[in-house]
Amino acid sequence: MFLLNNRITPLFATIIMVIFFAESFNLNAQAGAPLVLGDQIIYYPKLSTKNQSFDQVKTNLSDVLKKVGLIYDFKNKKALNAKDIKGISVLDDRIEIEARSKKNNLSLYFSKLIDSTMVLYTYQNTWHYVYCPSLVNFVFYDLSNAQTLADNIYYIQYPLINKRRDSLIEVFKPLALKYRSLAEKPIVSEEQRKLFVQADLLNQQKNYIEAIKLYNKAIAIDKTAYPSALSNLALLYAQANFFDYAIYSMKCYLLIEPDADDARNAQDKIYEWEGIISN
Repeated sequence: MFLLNNRITPLFATIIMVIFFAESFNLNAQAGAPLVLGDQIIYYPKLSTKNQSFDQVKTNLSDVLKKVGLIYDFKNKKALNAKDIKGISVLDDRIEIEARSKKNNLSLYFSKLIDSTMVLYTYQNTWHYVYCPSLVNFVFYDLSNAQTLADNIYYIQYPLINKRRDSLIEVFKPLALKYRSLAEKPIVSEEQRKLFVQADLLNQQKNYIEAIKLYNKAIAIDKTAYPSALSNLALLYAQANFFDYAIYSMKCYLLIEPDADDARNAQDKIYEWEGIISN
């Protein structure tokens, strides 16, 4: 389902998207339940360690990393099995993996986590992965160990995520201000329309990751031609358990349309996602 005209009223857009998402989205996933994509299951990290000290988090990481089955270093394209690892140390700024062969030693700096979206996923009845794209992939036999690692890394990652999100929102504010000052709003291009239609189809097929990619591609063409695309993207991110991105997208939507008919619901969604992250 997509828009029938290039120029639409905010109310009409809101009605369409409310109906669309009410019919299409699994509410359990919105509450943070694992997302099942075929034989792959995506979980989400939690700030369950928020009341612990950083020293305790380091201890948690040290303990659980002793149970890792395999570590894949993306930079050097090397896999270290447990038998190849001599020792793992968790320091204030990094994780040091000492391999039996010194040339395979690996240093994972926490500061790099800001550029890597961690994903915790698994396959039915098989290994479990804590995946930091372009950096490292930790593989476990036991899901609870993978979850523990993800939760404690997320404790370190979250302040960096917040800092980056705040800076991106500051960059977005002038664009939103300019949009609100326009007497004649921009319109959705044909190329954007095509991408939104295709993304909506993928959403109906529950292919949320690919739908997110198309929504981002469409929004990149013109970030303000269809403001509700940002709220739709936020809901897609939440459906895929990427709550940090969901919060960012919804905040951008509210900057563009602070007086939208669904502004109250949009802000409540942000509160909901912040609650999921914190609990």
